Amino acid sequence: MEHFLGVCAGWLIGHTTMDDLSITGKNAGKWKYLLPGEDQTTIRKIVTQLMYDMFLLRPQMVSDSYRGERFGRGIYYRMLFGSEKTEKKKEIYLVFEESLLISTVGRKMGSSPGRLSNSLLHAARHAMQRFVKRIMEYIPGEECQNLEEENFLAYEDFRKVLDHDKLLASLLFNAGDGYFAYCVVEPHLPVKSSENSIHADNATAEVEKYLTAREAQKKAGPKHKILLVDDSIMIRMGMEKLLGNDYEISQAESGVVAIRAIILNRPDLILLDYDMPVCNGKQTLEMIRSQADFADIPVIFLTGRDDAETVKNVLHLNPAGYLLKNLKHADIKSRIDAFFKKMDG
Repeated sequence: MEHFLGVCAGWLIGHTTMDDLSITGKNAGKWKYLLPGEDQTTIRKIVTQLMYDMFLLRPQMVSDSYRGERFGRGIYYRMLFGSEKTEKKKEIYLVFEESLLISTVGRKMGSSPGRLSNSLLHAARHAMQRFVKRIMEYIPGEECQNLEEENFLAYEDFRKVLDHDKLLASLLFNAGDGYFAYCVVEPHLPVKSSENSIHADNATAEVEKYLTAREAQKKAGPKHKILLVDDSIMIRMGMEKLLGNDYEISQAESGVVAIRAIILNRPDLILLDYDMPVCNGKQTLEMIRSQADFADIPVIFLTGRDDAETVKNVLHLNPAGYLLKNLKHADIKSRIDAFFKKMDG
């Protein structure tokens, strides 16, 4: 019954608002393969208009180069589309803050649940499918219209996709009540069927399993949040493997991306590399300290530099520590554990 109600609600949300848009012809657009700048703008306009027509929201685009930074308690929804004419595949990822999904889809369903429910996620699934298919209708030559697979992901799995696959578009929006992202990926490797794929005969069970896992994670208690800032993906992956079991890890490959990551999901500690292109660690820390809302976030340099001059140059920026990358991993972990133990009193 919950699945049926969710399907009905999602269908109504998608059709009654967006079909009206099609009749008025307000949303004609153009989205070319590999998306040059003008087509990114077109996609932004289409997504913005559809969000207004569906939920009366007027989102503002924050970035056209979203790289998977966390924001709040995210819902990560994947759709794999194919074509009957070709073997071409395309993956679409929609990310919503949990609170935004509750306030939008929940309101459309005529309720204010205050939390995710099975029926609300079913409604969200079908609304999002219709949302994406409507966007595809405005892309000349788009053949990937058949939904072949769908599932909800853990954040870690979503981040792996954005780190390793070719992004055609990755837009981040602020909808007022929360953030959401629209990401398009063209897989460069054969797509393997997901173990938690949602089908007609298992939809309720899979959604319930997803909700149960989220609730268990919530009951386990919040973890301290660490932002890793380093231009080397190998260093970031190594540190995440080292620290990920005990801390909530976010990553940024540059100082500019770090600032956005801090805005979206304020960390309890920043591990900052010194030698980065364009904006080095010192300049990044200067930006962080220049913002009143960020000035008190502790920053520990995790770097290969150990010369006295480098250390002296950053002392006035009040870093919380200075760790060398060539330390044993166990020593890095123990010092970070000790930092949080001291912070927690």
